Amino acid sequence: MSAQLDLQREFAEALTGSLCTIAEKVIGDAIPAEGRLQIYANRFRAGLLDAIAATFPVTRALVGEAFFAQTARDYLIYDPPRSPILHLYGAGFPTFLAALPDLAGHHYLPDIAAFEWALNIAEHAEDATLLRPEDLPDTDATAQLVLPLHPSAQRLSTPFPVSEIWQVHQPEAPFVDRIQLAGSSERLLVWRRDITVQWRKLDHGEDRFLAEIAGGASLGLAALAAASGSDFDFPASFSWMLDGGVFARPEALAWSSQV
Repeated sequence: MSAQLDLQREFAEALTGSLCTIAEKVIGDAIPAEGRLQIYANRFRAGLLDAIAATFPVTRALVGEAFFAQTARDYLIYDPPRSPILHLYGAGFPTFLAALPDLAGHHYLPDIAAFEWALNIAEHAEDATLLRPEDLPDTDATAQLVLPLHPSAQRLSTPFPVSEIWQVHQPEAPFVDRIQLAGSSERLLVWRRDITVQWRKLDHGEDRFLAEIAGGASLGLAALAAASGSDFDFPASFSWMLDGGVFARPEALAWSSQV
């Protein structure tokens, strides 16, 4: 490993930690080395804190500005960025929140953060050619298809009414006096259609169906698995998923339509 690479890594670590050691290796100017580093570190940290605040606005609203700001600063030290792309920073924030000992009555907070992270990932995910109804072959051949989900598609399972909590914190949302937390579990799908991020509650069968599809099962086998132990309505569920742009077009279908 080169000395320059070692120095770069030491510098990167110092930006979210202590500047004392690295300051000895920086040439001073009109402003002392440690002062110059501190200016740079402050701007760097402020940019990361702004990015976290922008990604988790409802989480911030639920706990208040002061608590969120301190928690975000602690997170910077615990899990500094590993990519120069700002929207990729914060993947570990929900897990970090779950480990905090002082969430008090906000036990649902990590799941809210996980939902907001899924919305963020969906917004920035790669695009893909969507599967269209006219792409499907006959019924028997369709059952054998292995369909890729759209790159933005993500499933979440939570014991809390996450979507309802998130909705009441949106601009111009109607006032809700109380939300029932107990017995309000949700299974959610988050994805992007064109440039619009969407989400939808799933029933047990739909969640199982998408889990099987994500695991590489054929359409027919995924439908059979989803129907086991649930009232899964395959035609209705597959219809809204297909119309909603949940599936990407398999390369095999794209190739076969050109020959």
